[in-house]
Amino acid sequence: MFQIKNEAQRATVYLYGTIGSDFWDMDSSNTAKNFAATLDELSPKPLDIRIDSCGGDVYEGFGIASAIQRYEGDTTAYVDGIAASAASYIAVMADKVIMSDFAQLMIHDAWTYTSGNAAELLVAAERLEAVDGTIAGIIAARSGMDVEDVRSAMDAETWYDAQAAVDAGLAAPKAAIEALSTPKPAEPEDEPGKSHAANTMQQNEGCRLLVLGNRVYRTKE
Repeated sequence: MFQIKNEAQRATVYLYGTIGSDFWDMDSSNTAKNFAATLDELSPKPLDIRIDSCGGDVYEGFGIASAIQRYEGDTTAYVDGIAASAASYIAVMADKVIMSDFAQLMIHDAWTYTSGNAAELLVAAERLEAVDGTIAGIIAARSGMDVEDVRSAMDAETWYDAQAAVDAGLAAPKAAIEALSTPKPAEPEDEPGKSHAANTMQQNEGCRLLVLGNRVYRTKE
């Protein structure tokens, strides 16, 4: 079960463990139902989502990703350790993605256990292909990568360290001029820049949010 830190000006959700129910360790379960209900309570505060997950149930992942997409406040995903499989497309659904220098992000094709006759196995394969297409579409839209390139990376089970994720458009770039922790003049009410090449939120043309190590910085273009 994810942990929550609800402060006056900002909230943090720790998405550590399995996406969906974990039969072997219920304390590590993170269901879409509970996650969505929690985000509804925290909205519209700026939200930090700390992720350390090897993945889990693909449809639970879709539910969690949808909850992040419709969240009314600004969202930042921090990959603290690993965002693999279902956790990967959950991470990139946030407005900004920040990876620690030692974090990993992994994408691959969906898989399942099944049994049955030839026709039933073909149906299962078709469903897996459809799921892979959905996942690739999410990652392509949020990163700016071509869908075909995403599918190739998924087929190969691709692991990204922090710099590789930046290069692929999956995380914020490592460059900085002005640290966010220092006092700065009041800014327009436009949305801050996102770490993705394509997203559903409006860009602020005057600045970008970047990352160096574990610190976030703002640069002026």
